[in-house]
Amino acid sequence: MSEVDAGAKGASGAETARRTVRLLEALARHQPVKLDALGDLVGLTKSTSYRLMRVLQEEGFAERMQGGGYRIGPALTGLAALISPQAYLYESTRPILRTLADRTTETVTLHRRAGDLGLIVFGVESDAHALRQLALVGEAVPLVQGCSGRAILAGLDEPTVTAVAERAGHPADSLRAAVAQVVERGYALSHGENHPGVRGIAVPVPGSYETPLALTISGPDARWTEDRALAARDMLTEAAADVARHLASTAT
Repeated sequence: MSEVDAGAKGASGAETARRTVRLLEALARHQPVKLDALGDLVGLTKSTSYRLMRVLQEEGFAERMQGGGYRIGPALTGLAALISPQAYLYESTRPILRTLADRTTETVTLHRRAGDLGLIVFGVESDAHALRQLALVGEAVPLVQGCSGRAILAGLDEPTVTAVAERAGHPADSLRAAVAQVVERGYALSHGENHPGVRGIAVPVPGSYETPLALTISGPDARWTEDRALAARDMLTEAAADVARHLASTAT
């Protein structure tokens, strides 16, 4: 390749990157937004906008909603969590999560609400049994999936839970019933909803700092059985209360 060709290719790549950044900025400010409107906001044709949005979707930085609109995806939400001003507060809960992980020999994670997503903001793995693929800070999944999401939803009012369900295309009645069960029992269980072969138990963090939080213990279903998970719920609830007190005292 000649220097001229290489320079032209580099210039083209730089312009593509700039267009992609402009799309993300417009999406963040105006979500949910239709493709035509998104292209108009940044001065791109529909075909160019579609091509770039397809890449952003594939990488998890954008999501296509029912009805054709777009919103920010979990990958971008996860990146934001890594540089969040509250990140140091969540990390300061390490001793509490470490104690719980040691007592249960499983992975413990702290989740918070990020729009319609549940986001891992901190995690500690047991030295005995590590699930490294699960304790990734920044991982985000829909609130309608898994025990952590339902534990977070337990801290929201019914109209908000209904709205979350509708935006996710999830039956609102069944989600409200599941959340009501969490409120009644004080915990949520899930099995394989976000990670195949993994069972989790989660509880809401009482009086969550700034936004609803959930504390979760996860493990492979062959080892982390439902009986073991339920036997740990009191320890989990106590640890969640400790997290709440710690965050409240640290934030003041």
